[in-house]
Amino acid sequence: MRMYGRCSAIVLAAYLALPATARAQKDKEQEAQFSDVEIRVIRPKYFQKSVRVEVGASIAAVMNQSYTYTYMPSAKLGLHLLEWLELFGEGALGITINKSDCTDLGSKFAIEPVVQETENMFGGGAALTPIYGKYQLGSGDVVYFDWFLIGGGGLAGMRYREQGCKQRAADEPLKVPKPYSTIQFNFGTGQRYFINKNVSFNWFLRDYLIMIKVPADSEEAVPSKAAGTLQSVNLSFGASYYF
Repeated sequence: MRMYGRCSAIVLAAYLALPATARAQKDKEQEAQFSDVEIRVIRPKYFQKSVRVEVGASIAAVMNQSYTYTYMPSAKLGLHLLEWLELFGEGALGITINKSDCTDLGSKFAIEPVVQETENMFGGGAALTPIYGKYQLGSGDVVYFDWFLIGGGGLAGMRYREQGCKQRAADEPLKVPKPYSTIQFNFGTGQRYFINKNVSFNWFLRDYLIMIKVPADSEEAVPSKAAGTLQSVNLSFGASYYF
C-alpha cells in the first residue's frame, strides 16, 4: 500500500511538472528568437520640443504651374514655445525653368504666355501639432513622428514676364521682366520624423495665395486685370536640427 501511494505521488508530480517544463522550453525559444532585438516596455510619448530652437532647410517644388518649373530652396528658424506650438520665420529663393509647353508655344507658334515668376519669399507663421505617433522597426529602434498644421504670411518678390518662351536673335528686342513686391498668405500640413532627439526629417504641403500685380505699361494693363490672386501649391522636403 505504501508502495502504491509512493508511485502515485511520483506520477502526479511528473504530470504537474510537464506544463512548467514546456513553458520553460517555450520561454527559452522566444528569448533566442528575440535575442538581437531591444524591447523596452516604457517609452516616452514623443521627443521633447518645448522651449527648443529649430533650425531647418528644405527644397520645395511648385506643383501647379502650366509653363514653368519653380524650385525654392529655403531656410527656417523656429522656437517651440510648447510641445504643440511653434513660432517661426523663414526665407526662400525661387529658381524658374521653362517647361517644354512654354518653349513649344514660342518656337512653333510664336506665342509667349505671360508668366508670374516667384523670385523670393520671406515671412513667418505658426505650426500647431495635434497628433503624435511612433512605431517600432524590425531592428528594435523606435521612430517618432508628429503631424502638424501650418499657417503664415509675409512678402513675395515676383517678376512679371511677358516674353521668354522662344529663342531670339541677338538684335531682336526682349522685354525685361518687371519685378515687384507683394504680400502672400499660406496654410498647409505636414509631418516630422525624428531619427534621434536632435534631428528630424520632414515634408509638408502648403498652399500660397499671392496678391499679384500687372505693371501699368504692360499689354494686359486693363482695369479688370490690374490685380488678382495667384495660387501656388508647394511640396517640400527637408531636415531640421533642434538645440
